[in-house]
Order: sequence, then structure tokens, then C-alpha cells
Amino acid sequence: MLESIEHKFSALQMTDDLQWPLITSDGTPRPRPKIEHPGRFNVDLESDDDAEDSAVREDTLIQAYWTSIREKYRSRRLDVQSLSTAETGDLPENWIIININITDDKSTLFISRREGGVEGSQPLVFCVPLKGRRDNGDDNDEDHLGFDDAIGELREIVRLSDEGTKTAVNIKSDDEEARANWWKLRGDLDTRLRELLENIEFCWLGAFKTILSPRSEATPEMILDLRAQFDKIFQRSLHVKDKKPKQRAGSHKKTASQAQAPSQMTLDDPILKCFSTLSPKCKDEELEDLIYFILDLYSFHGVPVAIAEVDIAQLVVDLRAVLEEHAAKLRQWKKTITGKTTTSLAKDQDEHLFLVLDKNVQGIPWENIPILRGRSVSRIPNIEFLYDRLAFAKWKRQGELVEDELITGAVLDPRKGYFILNPSGDLARTEGRFRDWAHGMKKAGWDGVIGQAVSEQQFVNALKTQDLVVYFGHGGGEQYIRSHRIRSLPKCAATMLWGCSSGALRELGDFDRTGTSYNYMLAGCPTLVANLWDVTDRDIDKFSQSVFDKLRLTPADVSKWNEPGKEPHVSPSLSLVASVAQSRDSCKLKYLTGAAPVVYGIPFYL
Repeated sequence: MLESIEHKFSALQMTDDLQWPLITSDGTPRPRPKIEHPGRFNVDLESDDDAEDSAVREDTLIQAYWTSIREKYRSRRLDVQSLSTAETGDLPENWIIININITDDKSTLFISRREGGVEGSQPLVFCVPLKGRRDNGDDNDEDHLGFDDAIGELREIVRLSDEGTKTAVNIKSDDEEARANWWKLRGDLDTRLRELLENIEFCWLGAFKTILSPRSEATPEMILDLRAQFDKIFQRSLHVKDKKPKQRAGSHKKTASQAQAPSQMTLDDPILKCFSTLSPKCKDEELEDLIYFILDLYSFHGVPVAIAEVDIAQLVVDLRAVLEEHAAKLRQWKKTITGKTTTSLAKDQDEHLFLVLDKNVQGIPWENIPILRGRSVSRIPNIEFLYDRLAFAKWKRQGELVEDELITGAVLDPRKGYFILNPSGDLARTEGRFRDWAHGMKKAGWDGVIGQAVSEQQFVNALKTQDLVVYFGHGGGEQYIRSHRIRSLPKCAATMLWGCSSGALRELGDFDRTGTSYNYMLAGCPTLVANLWDVTDRDIDKFSQSVFDKLRLTPADVSKWNEPGKEPHVSPSLSLVASVAQSRDSCKLKYLTGAAPVVYGIPFYL
């Protein structure tokens, strides 16, 4: 980050390439003198000067922003306090941050949750073992989904998909049998990927998947009642242990200060709110996860627990009944609620979840496990990144009359865009599908190239001067713009890279992964859409068209867009992240293609 900021400053201070540098007689570089403009007498004479002054002010503000970011990271100290989890109280209240990490031996997941808008809140952290949590007493490892097994299966699915994509060019259009066999193989791979993601959620997370749930809408009274129900059924299961006579002297019994009765231990509100979102229709194994977790909490707090004497099957039945009763109360409350404002309802509907992923789990399409699929989810490097992007978004909105308090991400002007359509010239189907769209967007104010290579300077200028750049080509456009040119940009447009593996990050052993996605993040890109693996052009074109339609990024909508400041927004549009999440089922292969696109950064709105 610090290195890229230094290059941004050199780019900001760079003079025009078409002007010779000024030097003294002894060869010392000399700064170019400022051009003094004549006084302004009327509006007509002011226009050019105002534009230049505005550009100078913008460069000054950008440099001030990146200077503040540089000083913030330079002043960091490697101590416990500075390395602790950043506060999230200043973040929007409809944002949730999830950290997922795995231990070095790949046996345990650490998952934490923090919610925006809550001052001084502590993260909810679960330590979830991947193996041994549901042992049946035998040594059979076939029932366990190990981390290496899941990663191996994912890589095999992607490898077979790549092979199938390459062999498709050899299949003749009139060979119906070959085409049917090819689609059957693709369908089988799609099913395998869906089952893998379902198994990751069930085998790895189980009941702890609720840490990824939307915010609980339960009232404090509902949580209080739920706690009473939980305490009741667990105390009933443990009362046999309470009534046992005291152990004889000399035995390893706990003192009065150590031993507690079950009635002396209750569950905290964050844990109850988390598990209150568990569906009553969940599998028995997930309820058993919850039961053993709570029994461990009792034991940890000094309550004697004899697992052999606890009727787990009865606890499953009782716990399911409690969750059903809680779900019924919540449904009834939603029907009768009358005091909720339109603003709070819209914020609930626009809830967004950020994933901060360990380098070992970044290749997994977490956005497509059942509990997250269809929800607004994006990836970020860390929480500090959110504050940096929010600060930049606020700076960008200075001077704009954006009165919509529901907008919590970046706001872009849909008329300031650039498209790169089929720059290699060999994606005829993609060009044919989006040619009319591109021509229409050009009439609405966009610029771009169709069917020809884009120069690096064109690419750089588009990222610097536009609000949105859309790329339809191979990969992430690495063949047209070098990575260091992206990282050194003082500001960067939101970008959609619809090429194969444009969002894949390269593994570097013990070091963090790297790739095109992080280059854009370092450039200040607010939002990036990219693919984790290779996809077929026809299916991903359906996906991108669906995103455009949901985002209202069409020539008809953009051409009639209101001038900024004349009519403030009255309701938030659908964010790009939500549009991507809701477009996954538009593909024929809903997982093999639909799970490939992911979003990096914060949501943006038009």
C-alpha cells in the first residue's frame, strides 16, 4: 500500500509528456512556472479557467486524501493495541463484517462477526473444528469433509470444466449426440459444485452457519423469552447431575467458588441472537452442534456435565420446538408491526455482508453456500479498507446534492462510463450480443472500443476519468494494461472484468495471494466484479446482461437519467453487489458459471 501511494504521488506530479522538461544551464531540473490567467470579466471567459481550476483542486484533494492514508499506515505500530480488531461503530448499521481464517494444520476454522453502527461492540467469534465434531465412535474418515478434500474437489471440478471448454470447439454443430454428451458433463460438474458448497456449509459450519445470517429482527423481549426457554430445557436435562450427592472428601471436586448449578449460567445476548436465526427445519446434526456447544459452555463455566447421562435425542426435539415457537412469534410480530419507518425497512432490505478471507480459503466461492447465495456479499482485504473507501466516496460526493440517506456506499454517475468490447477480436458472439448495447450507451454519453485492441493509455485514461469501466475480453485485461500502471492510479473507476479467471488470486505459499483484483483495490477502485475461474462466453454474457438490467445500466435508462442535483434520489437503487447476487440463477449452469463472479470492494449505486 505505502509503495503504491508513493507512485500515485509521482503520477500526480507528472508533467505533460508532450512538453520538454525545463532545466538550468548546469542541467538541474527547474519547475515549470505557473501560467497566470487574465482576470475574469464574464461568464464566457470563465469556462476554460474554471475547468482548469477544478482539475487542480481535484488533484490537490486526491493528493491530500492519499497523504492521510499514507500517514495513517506509517504511524501503525506492531503492538497488541494497534493490531486488535478495528472499531466498527462508525460504519453503516446495515453492514456486517465476517472474518474467516483456518489454522495452519487445516483442522479448525475461526469465524468472527462484527456489525456496523454498534459502538464498543466485541466481535462474536466461533472456533469450529472441521473434524471430530460429529464423531460416531469409529475411525472411519470417509464421513469427514477435510479442508484438503474440499479444495481438491473444487480444483478438480474447475480443471474438468476447463477441459470441457477447450473441447467444445471440436464439436460439430450437427453432431447432436456429442453436444448432448458435452452438456451432460457440464451439468454433472454443475451438480458436483453445488453439492460441494452444500457440504461445506453442513459439514464445516453446521449450526455455526448462523454467524453468517442477516441481523436478527427479534425484539429484546423475544430474546429474553428465548433465553428462558433455552435455560429451561438444558437445566431439565442436567438436573440429574445436580441432585447427585456430594463426592467424598479427597476426591477432585470443585470448591464452592468453582462449581455452579445450571441455573447460575445463562447465554449472552449476541450468542442467543445468532442462534435464534437457525431454521427449525434444519437437520438434526445441526441441532446437535448447538447442543454440544451449549453443554461445553456450561462445563467451561463450572457446571458439572455428564454427557453420558444427557438425552441428546430428547434435547434435539425440545430445541426444535423452542425454535419453532420463536419463529412463529417473529412471523406474527412482522405481520403486526406498524411503527417501522420506510427508511429502516429499506436499510434492512439493503443489508450488506463483507468477507475478510484468509489466504487459504480465498479460492472457495463462499458467496454461493446456501446461507449466503442470493445475498449482497463482497470481499475486502480488511476492515481498514472499508474506512479508506468510505472516506474516498465521501470526498467524491463533495459538492453533489445527494440527499438520500439510504445510500451507504459509493454513488456513480451512470453517464460517465467506458466499455471495452471484444478487444482481441475473437469473441464474436459476445460482440454480437452487446454491440447494440454499446452503441446505445455511446449515445447516452459513454465512450469505448469495439472489436479492436485498446491501448494502455486509453485503458488508464478510462480508469482515471470515468466512473465505471466494463471489460468484455479475455482474462482481466492484463495484456492491455500493466499491473503497476493500475496500482499507481491516483483514482480508479468501478470496474467489471467479465473475462475468465479475472478475479483469481495467485498462491504464493506462506505469503498473501496476489492478482489483478488487489491491483485495483490498491488503485482506489470502489467496486470490482471479476471471475474466480474460467467460464463460457454465452453463459457469462447472460449473467452480465442480467446485472445490467437489474442495475438499470441500459441505454434507455441512462439516457433519461436526471442531472445531478436537480432531483435528489427518493429511494436507493439496487446496488451492484445485490445485482450480481440476484443474477446467479440467470445462467444455464447456475453454479459452474453462476458461482464464478465475485465482487471486491464496497457496494455502489447509480
